[in-house]
Amino acid sequence: MIFTCRFAPRAGRRAFTRDRRCFSPRSRAGTAVSAAAAACASALLGTAALTSAVTPVLNPAPASAQTADEIRNGIHHAATTPGGAPVHGYDPFYDDPVPAAELDRPGKIVRSQPAPHLLNILGPDFYGYAKRILYTSTTVNGDIVPVSGVLIEPANPWRGNGPRPTVVFGPGTRGSGDACAPSRGPWMVGQIDVEKRAVGSNYELLNYHAAALLGMRVVVTDYIGLGTPGAHTYVLHDEEAHAMLDAARAATPNGGPVGFWGYSQGGGAAAAAAEQAATYAPELDVKATYAGAPPADLLATMRGADNSSITAVLGYALNGWQARYPEIKAALGPVFNDRGREFLASTADACMADSVLRWGLRDTRALTASSKNLSEAIIERPEIRTLIDAQQLGHLSPSSPIMISTTGNDDVVPSSQVVQLARDHCALGADVTLYDSSLPPLTPGLKTGANHAVGVYAHLGPSMQWMVDRFNGVPNISNCGTF
Repeated sequence: MIFTCRFAPRAGRRAFTRDRRCFSPRSRAGTAVSAAAAACASALLGTAALTSAVTPVLNPAPASAQTADEIRNGIHHAATTPGGAPVHGYDPFYDDPVPAAELDRPGKIVRSQPAPHLLNILGPDFYGYAKRILYTSTTVNGDIVPVSGVLIEPANPWRGNGPRPTVVFGPGTRGSGDACAPSRGPWMVGQIDVEKRAVGSNYELLNYHAAALLGMRVVVTDYIGLGTPGAHTYVLHDEEAHAMLDAARAATPNGGPVGFWGYSQGGGAAAAAAEQAATYAPELDVKATYAGAPPADLLATMRGADNSSITAVLGYALNGWQARYPEIKAALGPVFNDRGREFLASTADACMADSVLRWGLRDTRALTASSKNLSEAIIERPEIRTLIDAQQLGHLSPSSPIMISTTGNDDVVPSSQVVQLARDHCALGADVTLYDSSLPPLTPGLKTGANHAVGVYAHLGPSMQWMVDRFNGVPNISNCGTF
């Protein structure tokens, strides 16, 4: 494969070469995705062989591609622009209050700062420039609040049909503490909260870079309360949909084609955004949605997560829900014993890595006053069951094509409820493609979540190719009725 993508000024001059053999209309997206994955894996994992293979992707163009002033400005930007704090603490960008007068409508950027990252450390004159953003969205109670995220400009020209598209990413589960937010930390790689003993890791960064390398504008939401003050309302689909849709509004003030992409928690957020786009943000030109392993049925997903490697996500959800709904907080009181209350408190500001180490594969019967599994004890409370039922996806039809995927035999976000979401959308007349890898169980009898985790990267190429096709006006081929 020959793929050369050099940093170059976005206006006018560019240094971009490609081997036409690798960029037929059918293979263009997959090739760039592979380059992005290799580039980011090299930077994050330090693999020497990959470093040499992707040097052309990451190295700046020769001096002839830019003017001397542009090069000087780029070097100055790289030398003087902080990449982000590695250790969590008070950060004025995220933590300073936003004046009430600026919280007047959802979907506008109220604050921004440069965000150097693996594709661009040289600043706004070069492809792939990124900036952290604070934009406005609405809670389920109708309050307008600031939400953090990041906007990444394309790392290559858009060579598809029509205007350049924007992809809004809903991150997969990061945790519930602010240090877990994808936009935080040096080069947006991750951040450590020493006080809370939490370790944030932006494990989907290469996905964002893949889209940017394909010539698309990228905006990633941190969701409400993840990165900014207040509780993160984990898998509260209505609120996550708002965060996705308002991120699209903020990134496309002048309109343009939009797509939603997400896996796991992000898959639920993307599907919810697709369902609510027509009513919440009808002005958006939504062309496509990819919802990978979405927790569409929260009851089934809670049972899947219970006694698994990611049991802590039950704590993430309950902490967020009780912050938004006082009746949930009151209902949870009798559910927990002392150990359970410790579980709830410890997951309020935790990230995924530390949560797995502390609570993974624990028997949750030890957390409840009734000695029942936590998921069963929770859903016995009518207030919580009502909320869970209200958040189920599949009652509204996406107004544009949607690709829903599962790796198969997913034991923590059950494949069966993913397939059911696709069936429900089909029944509503939606244009649906179900992508099922039919992967055999990787750890039979032990809920490690291995089958679930594989899809984060295994489904990147197919989903990106599918989305590029939708932006290019290629009609979707629905497979409703075959599953």
